[in-house]
Amino acid sequence: MTSDTFSQWITDLSLAAFRRFNRELVILQGSNKWAGSLLAQLTSYPFTQNSIINPKESALTKQSSWYIYSDSAEVCGNVNKQTFRNKLGTESQFVVFYAEHLNIDALGALSGTLISGGILFFVLPADFEASNFVQNSPFNKRLLRKIFNQQSLTIVKETNAEPYFNCNEESINDEVENVEQLSSSNEHPAQKSLDLGCLTHEQLEAVKEIVRVVKGHRNRPLVLTADRGRGKTSALAIACAYLLENTKTEINIAITSAHRHSLNVFFSQLANSLQEKQSFISIVFEQNAIKHPKGWVKFFAVDELINNKDCFHLVIVDEAASIPLYLLNKLLVLFHRLVFASTVHGYEGAGRSFTLKFQKNLSLMYPEFKTLNIKQPIRWAENDPLESFIYDLCLLNAELPQLPNGQKGFIINHMDIEFKVINTDYLLANEMILQQVFAVLVTAHYQTSPNDLRLLLDNNNITLVALVFRQNILGVALVINEGRDTLSLDVGKHLNNEEDISLDSSHELKGLIQKNRRRLKDQFLPQSLLTHCGEQLSFDFSYLRIMRIAVVPELQGMGIGTLFLSHIEQYAKTQHIDFIGTSFGANQQLLKFWLKQSYKLARIGFTKDKSSGEHSALLLKSLGEVNQYFIDNIEHQFYQSFDYLLSEQYRYLEPELVWQIMTYCPLASLPQLDNNDWQGVEDFYTKKRQYSSCVYHLHKWLQHQMKKPYDEAMAPIIGKVFQKIALENLTEVYNFSGKKAFNNHLIQFTQDHFKK
Repeated sequence: MTSDTFSQWITDLSLAAFRRFNRELVILQGSNKWAGSLLAQLTSYPFTQNSIINPKESALTKQSSWYIYSDSAEVCGNVNKQTFRNKLGTESQFVVFYAEHLNIDALGALSGTLISGGILFFVLPADFEASNFVQNSPFNKRLLRKIFNQQSLTIVKETNAEPYFNCNEESINDEVENVEQLSSSNEHPAQKSLDLGCLTHEQLEAVKEIVRVVKGHRNRPLVLTADRGRGKTSALAIACAYLLENTKTEINIAITSAHRHSLNVFFSQLANSLQEKQSFISIVFEQNAIKHPKGWVKFFAVDELINNKDCFHLVIVDEAASIPLYLLNKLLVLFHRLVFASTVHGYEGAGRSFTLKFQKNLSLMYPEFKTLNIKQPIRWAENDPLESFIYDLCLLNAELPQLPNGQKGFIINHMDIEFKVINTDYLLANEMILQQVFAVLVTAHYQTSPNDLRLLLDNNNITLVALVFRQNILGVALVINEGRDTLSLDVGKHLNNEEDISLDSSHELKGLIQKNRRRLKDQFLPQSLLTHCGEQLSFDFSYLRIMRIAVVPELQGMGIGTLFLSHIEQYAKTQHIDFIGTSFGANQQLLKFWLKQSYKLARIGFTKDKSSGEHSALLLKSLGEVNQYFIDNIEHQFYQSFDYLLSEQYRYLEPELVWQIMTYCPLASLPQLDNNDWQGVEDFYTKKRQYSSCVYHLHKWLQHQMKKPYDEAMAPIIGKVFQKIALENLTEVYNFSGKKAFNNHLIQFTQDHFKK
């Protein structure tokens, strides 16, 4: 085969794959320039001479959708790390990845857009075994092993003459020539249309459940999940078309997603479904809406939807895992008929928070909510080789370790649990252990994504430690050394020629960090203590930061986490570490666990995490008495400012979280109550003086009350006294009839708890 016939050969390969309802992986092994020139021979390729063809100038471009991933100007692409998530919910015919620009999250997401007959092109260096691509990356070593273990692999190599094809060309040609002779028994089930134009029974069932949300009882949301290519988004559109065509009264439907682009398939399917029912004469098509004689379906951005006062008969949230958790919870409160649809794997956005956290909140608010998972693919056949390859490579199908004896709640003797430091070579040689490790991380941490697999294997600064019982991984932690002993290694990497600073000029470096002109990689703890807490000596100490820690869910609450932390602390002491620390999204459960292990609060972040909706917490623990003063001072400074900031940056922290944080406030950091304070509180609850004249004394007294077990009656009091929330807002949230009712509530609480 010559390069002149490459275009026809790819067309034949794509057609053959289409008839099998599969997708293909093609390896282009050679230089980027050579690969680009080869791909440019394809008539639908969107790039020529490093420029994008105007779609109006090429009809073929419209027929075939290309996604070329690149984060570099050297390789012309139309998708990068900032935009690849916008393609979720869309479809493509060809996807191209270059080895040096491999983003594993993007690979998982974009490969999921390929329809049957689609081709994933992967460009590898000619001598990849000797290239930096392999030499500097254990992850890439594993990637190549997975690629070349494929049973049917197409490799096109750059040679001094014509491209060399490692494939069965005759087999491809024979398959194309005989494609029309395939019997109907070989057709993919998705070819056979069912009721309402659905292509699988699972898709039809999903449509019925969506309709039931509108026609059934209120407050019974539906959670629709599926892997990519299962027709989930199309099911949403088919259901909307059915509702518009079969309603007796006007019906208005709102749909939202993280990105409007991801709904192109939805609106296209909705238009097709409506076209089958009636003429388009009476239907109005707009960019973000379809208006029907009996109602409309309209796209709203999430924040716009939350602030919208219109009445919606149905609200659909597509790719819900890509939307911050706190926004999803707001939608739950605002609307009564909701469908949340999402792809289940981590590369979809916020990772597993949707399945782990959101559905837990949903079950508490609406116990009768329903879940439905679509398993059968529509865009390709079951057991599609490319899907299997991506799942295996990204460990999207990694399973948790089996509990001992297969019994839930099985009690494990802590003495039989081993603490192990696991290196990368061991993980590469033991795929089953790697799968267990990653499965534990994915299940326990909502933001784990396939890119974390690369981080686990490629970052030499990260150490993996685990708890092991009979070859089963019970707990996993990723830890990293920071601070004094590692600083000299990082400084050189982060200084450039524009700054004339020697490696020994730590004072000047600290100044640059404080001015936000430098950020050192893998120095999170000392850098945060310097920039946020003002600790000038932070880089004079050594730290072990626990980046991630997770325990098999079935074993949580059995003391395994506490045991794991004690092992990690002992490990840190062997390395002569001064402090051990961590940072995570602050919630009651996690804070309680860490604070009970004698970790001290150093900081609560001022802004919410976009994925979890939680403020970050930074905690530290001294591993020796000598440096305890350092942490005690940081903790004292935190609590001194926390009380003040409750009326500003922490104004909307949950009252229970405020209470829990204050519970661990050292007595020395609390204001001392004098006789005037005691008298002021007593005068208030005996109604001798008004709230405004006693609130200062109440404020000091109430801080001490938060050292006691949580009392729900305190929630509105925290909001008013500490967070300075307007009384009209509190009366709405806590159902007070007005100012007098709140005042009586505070008086009653003070009477119940006042003791000198």
